[in-house]
Amino acid sequence: MEYMEHTRDIYDQTENAAAADEAAGGPPERDPLGALLDRGGKYRWIYEVPMLKSFFLLMEVWKVLGISTFLVFIIMSLIDLISGQGFAGILFSLEMCLLLLGIFLVLSLPAYYIVTKANNGKYTVLFEMDDSGIDHTQIKTDKARALEMLTAYVGSAIKNRTTTAAAVLSAAGTSLYSRYDKVRSIKALPEKNTILLNGRFIRNQIYAEDRYFDAVYDYIRRHCPNAEIR
Repeated sequence: MEYMEHTRDIYDQTENAAAADEAAGGPPERDPLGALLDRGGKYRWIYEVPMLKSFFLLMEVWKVLGISTFLVFIIMSLIDLISGQGFAGILFSLEMCLLLLGIFLVLSLPAYYIVTKANNGKYTVLFEMDDSGIDHTQIKTDKARALEMLTAYVGSAIKNRTTTAAAVLSAAGTSLYSRYDKVRSIKALPEKNTILLNGRFIRNQIYAEDRYFDAVYDYIRRHCPNAEIR
């Protein structure tokens, strides 16, 4: 317990020092990622997305709904052609798909609001990054609690690792991992503190605070040999 409290104090001091450096212009020789590096050689940080101010997540849901509806339309159109219904059948399928898409889009608005309230208005994410890839894990708690559990996990390198890891996993939601060698394109959106990593089957979104954003982006870009920079 004393070790965890000491580790948390060090983490807080590092965060305060980084904030002070940012306000003062910061020493150019300091590596911003150094504040995120743990004993195991991984970079870990927590980021909170205000869900009612940033609708980026909702847009991604709409993209998925649109793609899914399009695929359903293609399948239905092929069935219409095989069954001999021709253009009339394809037109009817199109109307049905557009109607369903409209219903889903409308229903997604109250659903998004409910999910936002259930998460206290925030989408909290734990990122774990090393030389092989980056893991994006939703945390079902607020940032303060998430930071406490993250500190326990990092500090457990010479303590009770099983117990603290279980605490992190119990609060974790969905996880999405991107291997650098599988990333096909990278797009930075500094105004949204977002980095988009697109692979053949995986689309990942990486969030980082302003003082870490450029360093995180450069690190990912240098480790993705097959990625197109957009």
